[in-house]
Amino acid sequence: MSKKRMGNRIVAACLAFSTLLATAAPMAGAVSDTSNTSNATADSGLTEVQNQATTTFTDLGNSYAKEAIDHLASLQIINGQGDGLFYPQKTISRQDIAVLLTKVVGLQPKTAKEASFEDVPVESPYAPYVYGLSELGVMNGRNDSTVGAADPLTRQELAVLLSRLMQASHVAKAASTNTATYSDEEEMAGYAREAIVEVTNQRWMQGANGKFNPLGTVTRAEAAVIAERVLNARYQQAEQAQFTLSTKSVSLMAGTSQRVKVTSATGEKLPFTPIFAFDRPELGTILPDGTFVAGPTPGKGNVTVTVGYHTETIPVEITNAPKNDSGDQVVNGNEQATDLKEQAADSAKAATDTSSQEAPAVDNQKPTDDDDEAIESAEQDDLVNVAPGSFTSVKTFGPPDSYFQTVEKQYPGPVGGLVTPSEEWTGFNRQFGRKVTVALSQDKPLERIALTFKQQKTSGITLPESMDVEVSRDGKSWFYAGKAVHDVPASEEKQVLRTLSVTLPDVEVRYVRVSFPVKVFAFARQLEVWANENSRWEGAVLLPPPSPAKMMEDKKAGNRVENMLLAYSGAYGDRGNWTKEDFLPMVGYRTADGYMRDQMFDTVLFLPYQDMAATKQGWQGYLNDLFGTDRQLDALNSAMREYNRLRGTLYTTPTQENVVLALPYPNMNQTNFGKLADNKPSLSFNPAGIGEEQAYENRKQALEWYFQELQKRWNKAGYSYLKLEGIYWFHELIEDSAPKERDLIRSMAGMVHDDALRFYWIPYYGAPGVGEWKSLYFDYAFLQPNYYSDKPVQLDRIEGVLDTVKKYGMGVEIEGDERMYRDPKFYQTYYNQLVAAHKLGMDKNNVHAYYYGSKTLIQSATSTDQVVRSIYDDTYKWMRGKFDREEYYEANEMP
Repeated sequence: MSKKRMGNRIVAACLAFSTLLATAAPMAGAVSDTSNTSNATADSGLTEVQNQATTTFTDLGNSYAKEAIDHLASLQIINGQGDGLFYPQKTISRQDIAVLLTKVVGLQPKTAKEASFEDVPVESPYAPYVYGLSELGVMNGRNDSTVGAADPLTRQELAVLLSRLMQASHVAKAASTNTATYSDEEEMAGYAREAIVEVTNQRWMQGANGKFNPLGTVTRAEAAVIAERVLNARYQQAEQAQFTLSTKSVSLMAGTSQRVKVTSATGEKLPFTPIFAFDRPELGTILPDGTFVAGPTPGKGNVTVTVGYHTETIPVEITNAPKNDSGDQVVNGNEQATDLKEQAADSAKAATDTSSQEAPAVDNQKPTDDDDEAIESAEQDDLVNVAPGSFTSVKTFGPPDSYFQTVEKQYPGPVGGLVTPSEEWTGFNRQFGRKVTVALSQDKPLERIALTFKQQKTSGITLPESMDVEVSRDGKSWFYAGKAVHDVPASEEKQVLRTLSVTLPDVEVRYVRVSFPVKVFAFARQLEVWANENSRWEGAVLLPPPSPAKMMEDKKAGNRVENMLLAYSGAYGDRGNWTKEDFLPMVGYRTADGYMRDQMFDTVLFLPYQDMAATKQGWQGYLNDLFGTDRQLDALNSAMREYNRLRGTLYTTPTQENVVLALPYPNMNQTNFGKLADNKPSLSFNPAGIGEEQAYENRKQALEWYFQELQKRWNKAGYSYLKLEGIYWFHELIEDSAPKERDLIRSMAGMVHDDALRFYWIPYYGAPGVGEWKSLYFDYAFLQPNYYSDKPVQLDRIEGVLDTVKKYGMGVEIEGDERMYRDPKFYQTYYNQLVAAHKLGMDKNNVHAYYYGSKTLIQSATSTDQVVRSIYDDTYKWMRGKFDREEYYEANEMP
């Protein structure tokens, strides 16, 4: 964008007013909604996006390039040639390498205005990529006015392209003490020799048998391997992006502007285009170059700056302009009447009319003669919301949950979906987050993406912490286009609206995707995609989203919980005292000969014994034991360090064990819990003496105090090999006799979710409230079969448990204790659980909890008795879906 036009945009924006958010009527009760599609006209391109699956090529075999090809194919950066074939040994052309290199470095292609090369017409699908690299000086033409688009690419040509690309992308050159030498140097063209040395030192290209083979052609397999190396270098740049902002805060008068300049911390050119976002567009606008233009209304907001994958936030404060003797505000030397807010409201109303393509200006603004050009520019330079009527899809971060989707149907939003200009809210319930994809009718030069969210905590609705934006030309290969954040705390009780708006750096795309996390409920409306037909291409540089390995579908936990071991502690001497040696065969599956083959339980749930006193002293005593030295959490941390050492991952990619910690249950019969502060009375939980409302408040205060203490101790401990995954609700049923029990559970869920943790529950079979677990805001619930019992429980109990598990979408708890080692009845009972679950397919792709009384399974893991040892081995097989027994044990049958 030219400097003159940018200057005009600033003045014009000062004359315009952003749309004011309209406050909807408060909603009663909990809220949620999922509108999956909008627009009656289906879009084939978006259908393709929705149905994408991981590409698998059948002709790769054991190719050295298979991993690189699969990686790039998963990002839709590289494609096959039909029928599941990649043809790895075919040569790659110069125009194909232009597409591949453009994508891996993140250069955003745009439609070429005129053909500079005779063999690349403007209508060619290769034109945006070839001309993009040509603009950068990476790919040059030949003397015959061509670029050799369809010619096979030689190795020395690729070396030159990579060397130029390295410089254009500001990739640091690798230090080398040796000068790369090849025995076929005389075959190298003079222009390519230095480039060959650079890419060799960079380890992007390597010769073979002392030769570089400069005139040899590059195969598709070789191109994929080299492209992945470039992409990994760019990923590293994006993750470590360091930049300096010209200001730590923005403070300016209404109607004025201030530019936020972004520079490299090293003084070099930035490797990625800075992206700016703002969370209060009713107060002002952030332009693509970082210029913040304040509207007429004072207020506070936050500008977010993203470079690569690194984000920083700048607080913004807009103050009233000074007034003259007549009471009029003076802005930029011009007097402005004091009814600006009323004018802003009128302008905002006009702005919501989608038929208008001009940003509204202040009707009675008193311009000087010099402002005429600016006003004319504003009329010509308006942004147009191209989202209404576009086909959209809404997907969950992880697998969809039918229950939550049913809840969401109560809040479907307007006909036409989120892109419809409407005051109606669309609700989203749990499932970790949403990705909303918009397919425009054609490529558009976009400048701004905005989506409005609502917080109404009394109805269970909170604002997402952030909103991410991605863009794509083809709906296949996506590029990360920044983040918008806000500073509204999840604890804010008042209704709050925020429009998260990301300003794009002149990109021309057809597909837009916004992503945001959902803790419990999120409400959104009016997804806007603003295009600017007057934008000029300056070569925006964006990367594909972070590597799939790093794009956790669940942001709250690094690893998905699959197998959770219950570890009771805090009493009963050695039975309740876990050591490093106890944990080691639990966190890792250790073979009979001592080899640490694999992970066993990926999560440990620490919980107290049932008889722990419901007093402050009792709870503190449990905490003291839990965080003691060489036991419990400390022992688990030591065991995980040893596990990583044995697995050879200690100094490379160490595995962390997930930890879930319990909230003790504030029994309503307790009348003397203890004082939370010296100047406060001892808390009573008993409604008979203090009333239901006070009893509820006291129970809530006690749990909040405990949670704060738990966090303090966890943070202070700093366990290197443990990750706090979630919090467990200790009571095994919904106590209807307790005052406001459901309100208490939901309140605790909110507290847990505010810290980005999961909330867990394990009710017993037939417990009151089992079917309500999702509406109580638990993230996971496991059902105790209560089949492992000395009571005459029949096999149909297991099958009934599994029916309940399927019906309510729960996990299942596997139960056992030391009796299964000595009593045939309990041995067969334990195995029959495994058989029943296996026959019904519950041993695969499900989350499980495991109860063994105390440290029972350790005895099996360390036993030399083959029958006892087999329990440990078969449990591991069952976890991995390799358990193959199909028949139940009968009567007193033993192996």
